[in-house]
Amino acid sequence: MASREARGGAHAASRPPPLRVGRTREHRMGRDTQLLAADGGPPVSLFVLCGHRFEAAQLFRSGELSVRMLRVDGHPVSMATCAVGDHHWMLARDALVARVDARVFVFELPGFFYAVVVPPDADGGVAPAERRCDALAEIFARFCPYQDISNAEGADEADEQSQHWNPWVRAHARIQRLGRPTTPPGHADAPAATATARQIERAVRTSAVVKLLNHSLLAGAIQPARHLTISIGIRPEGGAGAQLPAAFAAALPSKSVVSDLLDAIETCRTSAPRRELARRGNGLGWWSLNVEGVMMLLRVVQAMRGRRLQATPLGVGPKRPRDEGNGGAGHDGLRGGGGAAFGGGTARRRCGGTQRKLGSTVGACGSS
Repeated sequence: MASREARGGAHAASRPPPLRVGRTREHRMGRDTQLLAADGGPPVSLFVLCGHRFEAAQLFRSGELSVRMLRVDGHPVSMATCAVGDHHWMLARDALVARVDARVFVFELPGFFYAVVVPPDADGGVAPAERRCDALAEIFARFCPYQDISNAEGADEADEQSQHWNPWVRAHARIQRLGRPTTPPGHADAPAATATARQIERAVRTSAVVKLLNHSLLAGAIQPARHLTISIGIRPEGGAGAQLPAAFAAALPSKSVVSDLLDAIETCRTSAPRRELARRGNGLGWWSLNVEGVMMLLRVVQAMRGRRLQATPLGVGPKRPRDEGNGGAGHDGLRGGGGAAFGGGTARRRCGGTQRKLGSTVGACGSS
């Protein structure tokens, strides 16, 4: 009896403590809970890590960092999202988040990588900032395959990348040691300027897609039983993928949720059936959009674009400054048609290209 109690106590001690959460807002079909609130401190910096070795990293946004989690009522479906200002991205069940320095996190997204740099406090102290980063690490460990490689073995090896003057190249070397591909398909042979423009456009569209997913889940437009593929279960202790959370009270999204929807928007087709076999390698505890779900959201985007085009006939109305496209810097909306939706003002300002047709959208500098 005593040994059983001891085993039970050891198992309970091995469980991670519950996350401290903030305010929860109720919606029609679920709840939106604050995990990390914007605290009014110094703004964090969000980079898009462009280049084959992250050597062309671009400062993309600057603002307050927040993390939220949504849960769908009546279904084992949850999703955690991060935001810098008004720019959002999703934490995925199969997308790496790595802590490459005490106050620097790298995020794997479909087709590109982000990095978040948390500044020291205004008084020059680093301890409060690092405590905030420790809280972030605790959150990331619950929602994605998190790795802390800030003090990884081999970080000080004398190879060229590890000793490079550029800190992003050094971060790339550490990410590579995890066996993660860091060059998006089709970008290896592309000119540097073209590849950078594609990744910036992809980042703009990703934020709009994540906002659409978040709203559609909480409003009930996405019906889990009809529009999602859900795999739920418990990972065996000590099994493969030990870096993942030990148990899933609710399924977490696969990174294919975003990539499937972006591909459908850009091509007006869905490749979800061809990816189903690949997703089965993710194990248990994930959800993704099925074909009907992708096509339903694609119709939503097309309807929003159509309403905008009807409301603003071609050639009618005052011209806006270029910086107002899509609501100005820091705003990624679905209000616009053509260039304003999924790759409007920000991508155009950053790469300076002319408008071209991108599948079913209009953007700059070629397709992504």
